Amino acid sequence: MSNLLLYLYILGIFLVGIGSYKKIKGTKDFYVAGGNAGVVPITGSLLATILGSSAIIGSVNFSTRNGWAGSWFMICAALGLGVLYFLLERLKTFKGYNLPELLGSFYGIEVNKIASFVIPIAWTGIVASQIMGAAMIISKMTSITYTNGIWISGLVFIAYTCLGGQFSIIKTDFIQFLFIILGLLFCFIYTNLNYDLSDALPLISYKFGYKELIVMLLTYSTTFFVGPDIYSRIFCAKDTKTAKKAIILSIIILLPLSYILSSLGIHASALIGDRSVDSSLIFLIEEILPNSIAVLMYFCLLSAVISSADTTLLTASSMLTQIFIGDLKNKRSIAITRVFIIVLGIISIYIALKMKFILSSIFLAFSIYSGAFIIPTFLGILGYRASKEYIILAIFAGGGLALFGKIYGGQNGNIYIILAFILNAFILYIPYFFKKSKEEISW
Repeated sequence: MSNLLLYLYILGIFLVGIGSYKKIKGTKDFYVAGGNAGVVPITGSLLATILGSSAIIGSVNFSTRNGWAGSWFMICAALGLGVLYFLLERLKTFKGYNLPELLGSFYGIEVNKIASFVIPIAWTGIVASQIMGAAMIISKMTSITYTNGIWISGLVFIAYTCLGGQFSIIKTDFIQFLFIILGLLFCFIYTNLNYDLSDALPLISYKFGYKELIVMLLTYSTTFFVGPDIYSRIFCAKDTKTAKKAIILSIIILLPLSYILSSLGIHASALIGDRSVDSSLIFLIEEILPNSIAVLMYFCLLSAVISSADTTLLTASSMLTQIFIGDLKNKRSIAITRVFIIVLGIISIYIALKMKFILSSIFLAFSIYSGAFIIPTFLGILGYRASKEYIILAIFAGGGLALFGKIYGGQNGNIYIILAFILNAFILYIPYFFKKSKEEISW
C-alpha cells in the first residue's frame, strides 16, 4: 500500500511539472514564476524551502541531544527573515533573478561570476543531502532499498525541476508545505499526550552555550536574510508588499514550529535512552505512532526534503548558466540551465551514494557560503561599494578560513567561522578607511 501511495505522490509531482512546462513562455516564467506570485504561494514556498531535512530531521536530532536548544533552528530562521523584512525596500528596484546577479549589480561582473561558480559547488552538497534524506524516508515507508531510493528521489528532483522550473517549484512547494504542517501537527498532538517535557535542558545549557548560539546565528540565521534560495522565493513575489506579508506569515508559523520540533526530539530522547539511532524522528515514528499517522509523517518528511532540493537545484543551475551566457534574460539560458540541472542532479546522486552524514555536510556548505558572501551582500544592500579586488579578496579569505575551520578546526572549528566574518569585514573596511583618510587630508 505504501509503495502505491508513493508512486501516486510522484505521479502528482510529475503532472504539476508537465502543467508548468506548458505555461513557460520566457525566462521570467522559468526563473521567478513570472514574478507575479501572491502572498499564499510565496509563504508556502518560503516555509517549504526552510523546512527541509536539515530543519526537521536535524533539529529533532539536535533536541534529542540538547533539549530545548533545538528550538534555535527555527528561531534563528525567524530572526533572519525579520532582518530580511527591513531589507526588502532596498531590494525592490532589483530586476534580476538570483543572488549573484545582485552582487554583480553592486560590485561588477567579475564578482557575479565568482559567486555563480562558488555557491553551486557548496549547494550541490546540500542537494545530495536532501536526496539522502528522501532515500532514507522512502526506504522506511516502502519496500524500496536505500540505494534505489537515492536514484528515485534524485531523478524525480531532476525531472520536474527541468520541466517547469520555478513554476513547478512554487506549485509543489505549497502542496508540500501542507503535508509538512499536517504531519507535524498530528505527530505533536499524539506524542504530547503521552510524555513529560519538564526535565529537558533549557535553551542555553552546558551542552549548547552562547558561543554555539553566536555561530548558529552567523552561519544559519544569516542565510535567511542573505541567502540564494530565500531570495529566489522573494523575487517571485509580484511586489514588495506581497513579499513583506509572506515574511510576516512565515515568522508567525516558524515560532510555534520551533516548539513542536524540539518537543518531538525531547520525547524521542526519553525513549531512545543510551541507544544509537540514525534519526530520532524516524525512531519516534516507528516506535509510538499508529500506522495512519506514521504514513502521514513519512509523506511530511518526504515533502520537506523535496521542497528544499528542487529550489537548491534550480538556484545552483541558474548560477552556473550565468558564467557561460552572462544574462539569464537571454532565451538560450533556459535550455542551458536545464542541462546544468541534469548535470548537477547526477553529481548530487553520486555524492549521495558516497556520503554518510546529512547534517554535517549541510553545515559545511552553509559555513563556506556564510564566510564568503554574507558580509559583502549585506553591505552591498545597505549601499556600500568597493572595488572588485577587495570584494574578491574578502570572498576567498572569509570562505577559505571558514572551510579550513570546518575541516581542520576540530572542537575549535566554530571559532574559525567567527574569525572568517571578522576577516571578511576587516578586508572590506580597508578601502573605506583609506577613503575617509583622504577626505580628512583634503579637508
